[in-house]
Amino acid sequence: MNWTQLLSVERLSGSRDDRAAPRTPFQRDYDRVLYSSAFRRLGDKTQVFPVPLDDHIHSRLTHSLEVASIGRSLGTLAGRHIAASANLPEGLDARDVGDCVAAACLAHDLGNPPFGHVGEGAFHEFFKEFMARHEHAGWSKDLDAPEQADLRAFEGNAQSLRIVTRLARPLSNHGLDLTTATLGALVKYPCASTATLGKTGGKTSRAKHGFNQAERGVFEDVATRAGLVQTDPGTLAWRRHPLAFLTEAADDIAYRIIDLEDGLRLKLVKDEQFLELMRPLCEGEPGCPDSFKPSADRETMFDLALTLRGVAINRLVRESGAVFAERALAMLDGGFDEPLLDHLPGPSRAAVKAIEAVNLRQCYRARDVLKMELSGAVAIEGVLEALSEAAVGPESLRGGHLRRLLPGVLLDGETAYRRLLRVTDHVSGMTDNYMLRQYRELSGIRLPGGRD
Repeated sequence: MNWTQLLSVERLSGSRDDRAAPRTPFQRDYDRVLYSSAFRRLGDKTQVFPVPLDDHIHSRLTHSLEVASIGRSLGTLAGRHIAASANLPEGLDARDVGDCVAAACLAHDLGNPPFGHVGEGAFHEFFKEFMARHEHAGWSKDLDAPEQADLRAFEGNAQSLRIVTRLARPLSNHGLDLTTATLGALVKYPCASTATLGKTGGKTSRAKHGFNQAERGVFEDVATRAGLVQTDPGTLAWRRHPLAFLTEAADDIAYRIIDLEDGLRLKLVKDEQFLELMRPLCEGEPGCPDSFKPSADRETMFDLALTLRGVAINRLVRESGAVFAERALAMLDGGFDEPLLDHLPGPSRAAVKAIEAVNLRQCYRARDVLKMELSGAVAIEGVLEALSEAAVGPESLRGGHLRRLLPGVLLDGETAYRRLLRVTDHVSGMTDNYMLRQYRELSGIRLPGGRD
């Protein structure tokens, strides 16, 4: 692979931006994502803590903005390295690479369903049971193996690609019509659902899938234009775009550090514990406070946490940028396929793993989080059941009413796969609160129009 193709500013439509325009192609990519309705909906989607009472807790929207900020810094460092190696395409500078990664980072969670990762789990559980229950139905027999795999393993990353290339602007043939470089940086898992190896398969790029069969042609077009190399002939898997490693690293840095800070604010992580976890990433760094003693005043403590967060992220960005520079040639040749954070210097790597362990034990598995996620999973599966039966099931009063209420979702005349994809588009696009409201109304728990 080569940087001239990898950093192509050509869009899916084949158009190229006027270089005299006030915004660069990658800045326009960023803005197209920013102004999309799919991005706005992230404001009411769970990052870690569903439907929080504290307004300072991160949503998917604030998380995505912070990941984009980190990605811009990482991309700029990578751009400097590419420029120093005399491989930066003519007309681009290091900041352009930063803007490309920032745009991909801003879009990376667009496809996430309500209630975060438990939402994906609810999709998986529902469709495995639904497909097994209807395995002898006529519509089920029309689904080929790859289509069934897409439904059983709903993936937010693949849905993000579907949104930016198709759903975000349904009247366009190319969705947001982003540059091929940004699309390449967005797809962390450049393989189909039938080519995944899972998290224990040894290849980060094939731990999950990054495109559905419906977008196979779109991704193959992106891969051809960006010069991505297919890993094995006949296998729907490609080498990662090198900038996708930076998109992944920006996300990893953000959620580890900032989820811990949210845990501190919600008193799931004690002040002393937070400071000791952050100390290895901050001591000796520019801007590090002299004292790591907790403050009895909560606002003072939060201000200290904010300072430490900035210092720690700055260090992790610098060190991750260095790992990218060391491994860039191997990425181009397909000899590197691991998260950048797994190759940080020993002290930072140990600190990040310690933070991840505390986040898992004390934040992600906190009682209130588990209870809210359980409610969200029940709601998601209930709404999926009602809409999926209406999409492909036999005629019924309920199904008929739903088809009349949702004519843009429950369409006749399409294959069963396309009809069920429209259901997953609709349900995964819901916000947390809208999902709960729809479930209550469809279940008869709450009457429409606010009538109790």
